[in-house]
Amino acid sequence: MLQLKDVTITHKKDLQVIVENLSLVVNPGDKLAIIGEEGTGKSTLIQAMLASHLIESYADVTGHITSHFNRIGYLPQRLPEQLLNQTVTDFIYADMAIEQFDFALFWKYVERFDLPIERFEEKQQSLSSLSGGEKIKLQLLKILVGNPDLLVLDEPSGDLDLATLIWLEDFIRQTDKTVIFISHDEELLARAASRILHLELVKKRREARWTLYKGTYDNYKKERSEALTKQLQVATKQRDEAAKRLMKHQQLQQRVEHQLRQTKNDVAGRLLAKKMKSLKSQTKRFDRESQEFIDFPEDTDSINLFFSDVTPLPKQKNLLFWEHKPLLTGQRLSLSLRGQDRLAIIGKNGVGKTRLLMTIRDELIEREHLSVGYMPQDYHQILPEQTSALEVLTERVSEEAARSLLASLQFTRQEIQHAVGELSGGQKAKLCLAKMVLEKNQIILLDEPTRHLSPTSQEEFRRLIQAYPGAIIVVTHDRALLNALDWQLLDLEHH
Repeated sequence: MLQLKDVTITHKKDLQVIVENLSLVVNPGDKLAIIGEEGTGKSTLIQAMLASHLIESYADVTGHITSHFNRIGYLPQRLPEQLLNQTVTDFIYADMAIEQFDFALFWKYVERFDLPIERFEEKQQSLSSLSGGEKIKLQLLKILVGNPDLLVLDEPSGDLDLATLIWLEDFIRQTDKTVIFISHDEELLARAASRILHLELVKKRREARWTLYKGTYDNYKKERSEALTKQLQVATKQRDEAAKRLMKHQQLQQRVEHQLRQTKNDVAGRLLAKKMKSLKSQTKRFDRESQEFIDFPEDTDSINLFFSDVTPLPKQKNLLFWEHKPLLTGQRLSLSLRGQDRLAIIGKNGVGKTRLLMTIRDELIEREHLSVGYMPQDYHQILPEQTSALEVLTERVSEEAARSLLASLQFTRQEIQHAVGELSGGQKAKLCLAKMVLEKNQIILLDEPTRHLSPTSQEEFRRLIQAYPGAIIVVTHDRALLNALDWQLLDLEHH
């Protein structure tokens, strides 16, 4: 059992509370999914659960965290820099006593994850040379061979291929181990989680809030949507009724004021003055009541973007025509692409999907009169780290328009001045999308676009993409995104 009681986590730099008075119990066998926008403290929270010293350099923790689990397997969001220089062999066997090593289980998972261990060992490959999915598979391999009773997984789905993703969700659902995981993958959440912890940060009020839900992700999403709709209806009704009441009250007050100015009778004047005093007192009561109105719902995950004024290319315009084109990876590919095609590139980890997308990009940007937008996995390829979010957008529009657009994406006044390097992954993703919207690109290339977007904002992202009239080429493992549009699928293989 893992118990949290009144846990509050505060950033040291700006004293922002990111988790406030959180109390929960994780029982053996629970499958707890932690969701929320980037920057709401998900990774910080699970590190605090493991050991508070992991975050002591940048955050303070108060409250009580008690764990009764003996063996904990932890998959971090990214490997420490010093481990990336290790060879695959050194990484697998480090901190593992040979006499305790379960080789049968090891080779079972090697086969399950389709990992070319012998090739890695022969070449003495370093972890840094592997694809993102291969790194995650190796970490999962090492963790599972250790047979932990608690699994803590921070974004395990971000880079995994579809086959491994499906295996992972089946494993989480069926295992008797306790699993706490962070994920933006709606399919994984829907099929594997039995409880949901949703962390939110209302930046305008600097308020941290959380919701703990016992049940499936789909039910949580439905009930949350219904609750937000009801809150909006109640808040709107309260204000509409108050506005009508106030209008009548003001009309009455104006009549009394007029009568008071016109009367010459002392007795009538005193009565009218008394009535005016009562009306003014009533005005103050209305003001007090309005302070207790239900707030309009603030959807902290919203993506208020729209592709407008994009002039799509003709449907039959040839953009690419490859016949057995040799790629740098040694593969040969035949591919045709037209002006409004929608192409999704899928395939196993390490097969070269990102490199293929970059090859397509390099060829398209050489073509005259084509406007090409690109959203890489590494956002710094197109967003300079030292440039502010505001400066990125003011290259295309006025400062006023840029501020308005960033505010619609939930950036605070302070955050729009922050350097790109200081922004969360989700904020960088939104900034890339905003940049493409402003550039009115006729072709957009997206490399794992939903990997840093909150699951509660991904439906809005899919609507944005569905409404885009130009050509789209995407590398993705996101099954909800693949199901949302009528894609042509390119399943890339090693040959």
